[in-house]
Amino acid sequence: MSELFTDELLRRHFDVDGLGLSPAVLETALGMMREWIGARRGHPYPLAAYGQLKRDWSGAALPLDGMDAGALLAELERDVFAHTAQLNHPKYIGHMTQALPWMAVLAEAFIATLNQNQVKIETAYAATLVENKVLGWLHQRVYACDEAFYRDSFADGERPIGNMVGGGTMGNLTALAVAVERQLPGARKAGLFAVLQQSGHAGVAVLGSARTHYSVKKALATLGLGEDAMCLIPVDADNRMDVAALRRTVAELKARRVKILALVGIAGTTETGSIDPLPELAEICRREQIWFHVDAAWGGALLLADRYKPLFRGIELADSVVIDGHKLLWVTMAQSMVLFRDAASLDALKHNANYIIRAGSGDLGQTSLEGSRRFDALKLWMSFKLFGLRGYGALLGRAGALTESMRGLIAADGDFELTSASQTFILTYRYVPAAVQASLRALLAAGRHAEVAALNGQMNDLNAALQTAQKEGGKSFVSRTVLESTAYGGEIVVLRIILTNVTTTQQHLREILDEQRQLGAGLWAGTEAI
Repeated sequence: MSELFTDELLRRHFDVDGLGLSPAVLETALGMMREWIGARRGHPYPLAAYGQLKRDWSGAALPLDGMDAGALLAELERDVFAHTAQLNHPKYIGHMTQALPWMAVLAEAFIATLNQNQVKIETAYAATLVENKVLGWLHQRVYACDEAFYRDSFADGERPIGNMVGGGTMGNLTALAVAVERQLPGARKAGLFAVLQQSGHAGVAVLGSARTHYSVKKALATLGLGEDAMCLIPVDADNRMDVAALRRTVAELKARRVKILALVGIAGTTETGSIDPLPELAEICRREQIWFHVDAAWGGALLLADRYKPLFRGIELADSVVIDGHKLLWVTMAQSMVLFRDAASLDALKHNANYIIRAGSGDLGQTSLEGSRRFDALKLWMSFKLFGLRGYGALLGRAGALTESMRGLIAADGDFELTSASQTFILTYRYVPAAVQASLRALLAAGRHAEVAALNGQMNDLNAALQTAQKEGGKSFVSRTVLESTAYGGEIVVLRIILTNVTTTQQHLREILDEQRQLGAGLWAGTEAI
């Protein structure tokens, strides 16, 4: 390959001064970004059949020759943008995504521009300080330690109070890795099998409610504990951990000489937004000497607003807490953190190497399960500087008001049934024609439970079909899940919505319900005709 070819490659793609000679490419890119951020496409969900797209993308050959930047952007628009779900669209309310401020996109650009590696100070000079500062800000909202604590922690650099991580899954894994070493000292070095042999325990367990995120099971498998070590506790009618059932389970495990390594409380369940009774869970952990971990990936951001802080009473007693920035802190994917009450907790993971993360260096990589890591803390630093606590309080307040509006619309509509209503902006409900609701109530009152189960099963099929039809129509998007603890004595398929998109209005919500009513009525009429 000639030097001329390489020189031309460098000139076209590495020489930023060349952008000034051909600004059209940059203008095109900015236009694509502006249109996407503004959610200006008519359909939030792609209309093309996924099977057809798979066929279009089949083939394994790498491109041999590069292409012009302008042509690349055109292909990106045609083949990727055109077939991507518009997660920030005001009628896309089915998952934990929001309309982002345009500064969040610039933050991503700055992260890419700086391209720091957070593993060591040598590759993350000021970036190390930014990350420690942001961790301190969030730690203070959770644990409310005094100013001297954070000043000393920041100055020390060797006793981190948390880690930035690449998502809630890694946060839960980190917390449970620390829990294993604290509960079974020596497991990190000698291995779980050797330590259990010496301990006299018949087995190990980690407890959590039936709403526990699947990442906890993944963490147990990764740590060598096995998915079967996860012991799920039933939930009450409000989808919160049943404390009486928890106490019984703890007693049963102790009687079998099973070591309970950790109890996972949830501050905002993924499916329903429910918050476990954290003070009661904390007291059980204190008495039984169990590591208390709180998965606040969804709800933890609400601690920024004083009006919501009472919902999280008891979280300050947790040994570890996970919070996702990319959920309710209005930053891009993926940004999460795991925080620890005791600054010595992460000593359980501390490791060093000769060429980086040397002992006493203050390198962030000393206590991280991850190696090379992006400067994702910059997203939160810029966002906190941009909004401040008052701004975040306003955004969270808007989400709360939108949730109350939707709750009212569902309650006022005789063809819908509200199945859960959390204070963390997640609602579940289902389409059940008013006449069917009356039949279900009458059958329940008469004790005809088999007929209730059969009719409820029909409603489950109806709502699953409704959600699929709405998704395929592309006009709006809600998700669905399956819940138990219902009046019907079995599982129910429910529609699930997250009301945190600040561009969504009451009119959008009315249109979504109207579409669901029309789809549901058509599907039910077809079922009755069979």
